[in-house]
Amino acid sequence: MFSRRIVSRIGVGLGAVALASAPVVAYANASHAPSRPPASCSNKGCNGKDPQSTGCSSTFEARSIRTTPIMSKGKQIGTVELRWSPFCGNNWARVTTVGGVSANLSATATRQDHAKMSASGRGTVLWTPMIFGRDLCVAATGTVNGVSATTPCV
Repeated sequence: MFSRRIVSRIGVGLGAVALASAPVVAYANASHAPSRPPASCSNKGCNGKDPQSTGCSSTFEARSIRTTPIMSKGKQIGTVELRWSPFCGNNWARVTTVGGVSANLSATATRQDHAKMSASGRGTVLWTPMIFGRDLCVAATGTVNGVSATTPCV
């Protein structure tokens, strides 16, 4: 009987804490959370634009849909990713070195109709401008110090 009373009081106390904090959490989420991801473009309006500066890469929906390792002499030296933002309706290619080693990089996103977006430079990560890809097959090619790999276009 004594143990039931303690459990009952703990349950009532936890319930009161939950009720007291629920309206504050709901209010904070409702007043500060955007109803849509913050991006400055969508669909064909993003074609050729930077996914980072437009907000397309930072939306909670942006993701890598295909990833392929870049191999040299049996060792992975980088990764090429085909990135996709459903909100923006665009793809881009991103190449990253393994271990944060700076290298000569290039990336190309190629759509099934042979339209392309490319970038090149030196560093540890590089991405292309976006290419409109909603309902279209897009492949990504990445190069690290002259060694390339391509994601499949399925």
